[in-house]
Amino acid sequence: MRERNWTDCPCCGAKGAMRRQSGQTERFNPAGYAPVEVDGLDGSFCTSCGDGFWSLKSERRISSALAEHMAGQDSQRIVAAEIASVKEAADAMHITVQGVHKMMKEGRLRYVLAAGHRLPIRMYMTPAHAGEAAATHTGR
Repeated sequence: MRERNWTDCPCCGAKGAMRRQSGQTERFNPAGYAPVEVDGLDGSFCTSCGDGFWSLKSERRISSALAEHMAGQDSQRIVAAEIASVKEAADAMHITVQGVHKMMKEGRLRYVLAAGHRLPIRMYMTPAHAGEAAATHTGR
């Protein structure tokens, strides 16, 4: 997917007000978790209203950072019975083991960190996640 080069603000309608900014830091407050700051972000922002859009690369960076941050905190909350193996998740969701790893890295499948490894949380291995994964990995 290609980045769009914004010139006019789609939010407030200001002509020629969109400016590309890089090296931005944003603070995120996920519900039920401690806040986390993500740096090195870039995007296009309006000089009039201040609204804007993160680049696709920055969106992926944000998703990954939030997933990693929440996994670290979930590792202290989730009991072992709620954790599945990657192979078990792959079988339940009808995708490959690599697909499970990719979904966890991208923040599309919740996981915990255990001994430096990502392990999926059993309650998030649902048909909805499986359908999303299948559509993503088959190119639909």
